[in-house]
Amino acid sequence: MEKRWFVTGDKHGDITPILQFIERFGLGEESNIIVCGDMGICWSESQFDLEETVRTYEKYCNGVNLFWIDGNHENFNIINEWYKDADAGCYHAISDHITHMYRGTKMTVSLHGDVKTMLFLGGADSVDRFWRREGLDWWPEEQITPDDIQRVHADHYDYVFTHCCPFSVFEHNRGFLCNMYANIDKFNHTSEKMLDLLCNKITYGEWFFGHYHADIRLSPQFRCVFKDFIEL
Repeated sequence: MEKRWFVTGDKHGDITPILQFIERFGLGEESNIIVCGDMGICWSESQFDLEETVRTYEKYCNGVNLFWIDGNHENFNIINEWYKDADAGCYHAISDHITHMYRGTKMTVSLHGDVKTMLFLGGADSVDRFWRREGLDWWPEEQITPDDIQRVHADHYDYVFTHCCPFSVFEHNRGFLCNMYANIDKFNHTSEKMLDLLCNKITYGEWFFGHYHADIRLSPQFRCVFKDFIEL
């Protein structure tokens, strides 16, 4: 049976909606779910929350593979440890069925009888960073950097998965994307502007992103996901 692929948005440490989706539609080992950042399952320095999430997911996931990129609300002390070695690779298998995808990772899959390419690139700027504490509940590594963009091969990707969206897309759709934060002083949209550079470097089919807590298709190419599960 050909594998199925679904994409969804921020979960902030709560995998219940994912497990409910798996159960409701009877998904099994032929299925894969991509979370577009702010997975939030590694937050505590003790990693108790991560260990508990892994146990729960592996018990009830029915073999469904879960892939996620980092958003801005993750503990980067933990994520950095996964990639502290230069040869650590482009992903980190947390458990048998949960995998974190490193920024700039390319994956090739079979979908609808054709070969498709996927690009994963996490990161975003926290609009609430000014009332968080660095190293405790906010980390500067959340931000997309020029090195992250440099790591991406100039190529065509059928699907792109990021946490925030390119700044040009945000500006054009400001009224739909976190409008309550649109005028916050000192918020500079650095990561979104980095994704504008990515837009100029690659060609792409569909681009999915989370971050803005909305389920809305903005154009034939750009779609914001939050609670919905979209099948590719």
